[in-house]
Amino acid sequence: MKRTTLLFLLFISLSFSLSAQLNINYYLNRGRAQLYAEKFNDAIESFNIVIKVKPELSEPYFMRGIAKYNLMDYMGAEQDYNKAIEYKPNHTDALRYRGYTRINLKKHYLAINDFNDAIKLNAIKPDFYVTRGFCKIKINQYNQAISDFNKSLEITKKNKRAYFYRGLATNMLEDTLGALADYEKALSIDPDFVDVYMNRGILYSEWHKFDTAIVNYNKVIELDPLNASGYINRSLANYHLKKTEISILDLDTAIQIEPDNSMALFNRALIKNEEGKSKEAIKDLDKVIELNPQNILTYFNRGSIKLQINDLQGAFIDFSHAIEIYPDFAKAYINRSIVRHKLNDAQGAFTDREKADQIIENVKQNQDSYASYADTAANFQSLITLKSSSRFYNNPKFNERIIPENNFKLLYGENNSKYFNRLSVLFENIENIKGEYSELGLIIENEIENVFETNLISNEIERLNIEYNNTSNKVKNLIQSSVYKSLIKNYNGALSDLDLALKADPDNFMIYYCRANIRSEMIDYMKLLEQENEVILINPMNTYNNISTLKSYESIRDYDLVIDDYLKSLELAPEFIFSVYNLANTYLKTREYRKAIDIYNNVIKLEPIFAEAYYNRGLTYIYLKESENGCMDMSVSGELGLQNAYTVIARFCEN
Repeated sequence: MKRTTLLFLLFISLSFSLSAQLNINYYLNRGRAQLYAEKFNDAIESFNIVIKVKPELSEPYFMRGIAKYNLMDYMGAEQDYNKAIEYKPNHTDALRYRGYTRINLKKHYLAINDFNDAIKLNAIKPDFYVTRGFCKIKINQYNQAISDFNKSLEITKKNKRAYFYRGLATNMLEDTLGALADYEKALSIDPDFVDVYMNRGILYSEWHKFDTAIVNYNKVIELDPLNASGYINRSLANYHLKKTEISILDLDTAIQIEPDNSMALFNRALIKNEEGKSKEAIKDLDKVIELNPQNILTYFNRGSIKLQINDLQGAFIDFSHAIEIYPDFAKAYINRSIVRHKLNDAQGAFTDREKADQIIENVKQNQDSYASYADTAANFQSLITLKSSSRFYNNPKFNERIIPENNFKLLYGENNSKYFNRLSVLFENIENIKGEYSELGLIIENEIENVFETNLISNEIERLNIEYNNTSNKVKNLIQSSVYKSLIKNYNGALSDLDLALKADPDNFMIYYCRANIRSEMIDYMKLLEQENEVILINPMNTYNNISTLKSYESIRDYDLVIDDYLKSLELAPEFIFSVYNLANTYLKTREYRKAIDIYNNVIKLEPIFAEAYYNRGLTYIYLKESENGCMDMSVSGELGLQNAYTVIARFCEN
């Protein structure tokens, strides 16, 4: 029986037996239980099985969408909700959750459409009006938002979220007393509503009633001791009350909770500078720039501090960075002019001052055409508040390097790759299903449909085994020897063995494939040594800098030979999928990104469930600033079982 025939029992029509339906329900229920237990990746696998069997069912798409939503794969969740609604247009919950998903994707107008449709199906659901009102706040339709909150309150008076959001909208319309009244009503329903205390504290801070604001922030911290924003806002209130030591302590706590909180680091730097702790202030701003390398306020303020302590070169570099990011930053030109004057660069100082004056004059003539950074009246050395933080941002906390998935090394027909481990799990599930169906006597082979193209993979494995078995013992021994030598990093010896193997069997595609893998691994290893040596080789008496070492080092840096071997392998075995995939990875290393994408396209065409190909293609798209394509590839990769995809989604796809 072909390997694909293991799948035939998945495609039996419901009309054959109620027991078949029960089997589908088993996987639906297992997926639901996994959702409840927050095992979202496992749930996706369960719903995948149902979707492969019955792709026209709405429910597995809906629930898989919920799992993806919880993994922050919002684009993937949206696609699943689209399918759920396609197969069941009156699926109210799918409309609602697609609306939530689109809010996270900043698609507020589309989210409003979803809640419009949900309201048509269920007009008495107060949450629909509240969430639609929230979307209208996000697009500055405050009066329309208030109408939605009012409608929600007509349905149920005890709706704390409706009062809270109506308070926000009312505040944006500058009716601060109305906002305060709504906050009070929300607290009368839920005395522990943390967000209300936070916003009420901000309101009192705006009224300069800092003692009352602190009372509210104290309540935030009491209810949620790990709320970094509560400590930041309380710090600002204490700062205005001239309690700078207490203010710094609160920022210290916020940074302990969230070490990468740029707002807390930025504010602590400015306060420490006021306290005369310039070096500590610069250290905090260094960290902020590491997190936010394009934020002009940080460069400007660090430059200002360096100017104060007479670090003129450092100040010049920082003001130049600020100008490079925003060429109309008048104050940066003024400050750099001062630095140049101190450095005796009279012409440069005059040029910068002249540029600043031109910007200021343009601002006076056409105020609306320039951002606030061109306005010299603005104080850019003031602390950042939560309400004014649109001029500042925190990057996600994912600072680890994202690395493409590696080449596959199917040497002499053996395999230990993650890809095949995942396939073995898939087939194990299929065998279990086969057993369940067999007991019911439901073996109906003429209902087979080729949904999975896994026969391609089994053919490739078989091809490797045949090629290996057909080789002479001499060539087999040389291949095995090369593998052993590559494992102990004796790459030159491994390549020599493969060269000898090719002399004995010049038309063996597997030898070219193995040689390409080993050459690629050797180059990667030498590059790793290079990176380490950049740190380690600080001793001028180091013995590694002899001419022969440098010469051999330079000779292995070129990937051209790797590419030639993969191409030769494909010439002898067209469409051998692992040569195609590894070739794409090599083009990625040589920065030929478009060529790499084209070849990943071929891999995916040959094998639609090749998760690593989607992952690497997705990374490439993201690098090329084509985030939508990249994030969709990551979603598919995660769906196919590659867990690293969700780290990338959380870092790059949370719009």
